[in-house]
Amino acid sequence: MTVVYRCTVLLLLIAGSLMSQGPINTIPVWDGAEFIASFGVPDTATYGQTINIAPGTAAISSFGFEMGNCTASVSLRGEIYAWDGTKATGSSLFESPVTVVNASNSFQLVLFSTPGFSLPPGNYVLFATTSRDQSEAPAGCQYGSVDDTAYPAGLHVYLNNGTDVSQWTSGAWPSLPLDLAFQVNLAPAPPPPAPPAGVPAASPATLLLGFAGVIALGLLGLYRLRTAG
Repeated sequence: MTVVYRCTVLLLLIAGSLMSQGPINTIPVWDGAEFIASFGVPDTATYGQTINIAPGTAAISSFGFEMGNCTASVSLRGEIYAWDGTKATGSSLFESPVTVVNASNSFQLVLFSTPGFSLPPGNYVLFATTSRDQSEAPAGCQYGSVDDTAYPAGLHVYLNNGTDVSQWTSGAWPSLPLDLAFQVNLAPAPPPPAPPAGVPAASPATLLLGFAGVIALGLLGLYRLRTAG
């Protein structure tokens, strides 16, 4: 019975972890000075970070990067695409309005608001890009960076794509063994609509717990067969 008990407890812990994922934020471990460069106009127009959305967590209200020390003003947009392991894939899931980052000698959190936006579980790339808005003079900006252990579920990726946005989904993105100083404000997915009167709701937690129970019963049957033998 000890084996069945331990497996059941493990499954319950897994179910609980799948139902909760808080915000992603590497900025608290950033020293405020370490950086990767140079992002901007005209060549290295796209800097991003891959992330993983776990089951049960889909609501995202904003994301952003620590960016600064720009040699001139740059116009950019925030983008979200699905990530296939080497490149963005599919069509844009989110594109922000144009944001202008002015020339400066310091860093700032460039935040893109995504109110009411949600993502299903999976892998994604979140990035800022000048590719659609390169009307200014050449400029280079720095991104805050941290050790790649800060966020083990993703990494920093980039593209020297200039104004060619087709490269986002047509070829592999280079990567570096580090994470950006970034944040993604996540919240638990909103509950599903209430079922019709008289029909009980089957929440994701209930389904996961039911699955754990089925596995536990199967293990119990195997245990009894072994002890009977």
